Amino acid sequence: MVEKTQSKQNISKSKKVLYIILSVVVGLLILGGAITAFVLNYNQFSPAKVTVIEDGRAVYLQAEMNDNYLSYNFKFSLEGEDIIIESENNILTIADLLENGIQIGQEYDISVCYVSQNAGNNSQYSEPLSWTVSTFLDSPTITYSQEEDLISWQSVDNADYYLVFYSGMSEPAEVTEPSINLQTIAGGEREFYVQARAYEEYYIPSPLSNALEISVVHNFLPFSEVSFNSESKTVTITGSEDLPKFYIYLNGQPIECITFDKSFDGENFVYLVDITLYYQDGMTIGASPMTIDSYNIYQGQITMA
Repeated sequence: MVEKTQSKQNISKSKKVLYIILSVVVGLLILGGAITAFVLNYNQFSPAKVTVIEDGRAVYLQAEMNDNYLSYNFKFSLEGEDIIIESENNILTIADLLENGIQIGQEYDISVCYVSQNAGNNSQYSEPLSWTVSTFLDSPTITYSQEEDLISWQSVDNADYYLVFYSGMSEPAEVTEPSINLQTIAGGEREFYVQARAYEEYYIPSPLSNALEISVVHNFLPFSEVSFNSESKTVTITGSEDLPKFYIYLNGQPIECITFDKSFDGENFVYLVDITLYYQDGMTIGASPMTIDSYNIYQGQITMA
């Protein structure tokens, strides 16, 4: 009887130990599940900073992609007020910003968080990026009128001026109107592009326009004034164009002039020519531009002193 009683007691103790072990294991599993649930519902993950991308034609805001989340919340902070733009895409275009009330030229602090399918499980917001919202000006589309000898284009919104690039010249022409008269440039085989520009830095110069290849024939304008100083035997010629050479006429006979002093008074070019070697008393004096090649020609009158 004593041995049976002890055996039952031993079995009872073993069961108690087993129950205790099982209880501890179950408790640990429950605690682990609780910790896991807490971690899942308290997400300390923070995305990288938003980046600004320019591809030469447009500006984008880009968040680091994360396929484990439903969408992206872009936050724009300005003077204590926030604008939230939720997007399924990790990239926002300037059109997206404007549709949601973001203003060109304003500086915002921009951050992003990942939006989870489970409420309360969004990521933290990234560190903010300070950015003045900028955009490219629209690219002009240029056309040529042979009748008017004019390149023109539609005015570009927010553009203050335009640069006209053409082959054969080191510096582009700057114009404020959406056109350029080709008689204002030297003749030749030219390829033209136009770019819209603005004074405000947040309007980025436009991409170059389409290209036009044009055979430009330039007709020189007559000189506006010719005068003669009989004491110094010098001729002063005033004209609107920068010429490499021209004609001096003595008694109606042309002399090709390639040696002279030249200045610019802000409006006109002034040429000073010494004709001591050629002048005789009583000669009539005149001057005109001259044809240089098949692209740069003169068919006008002689301007007399």
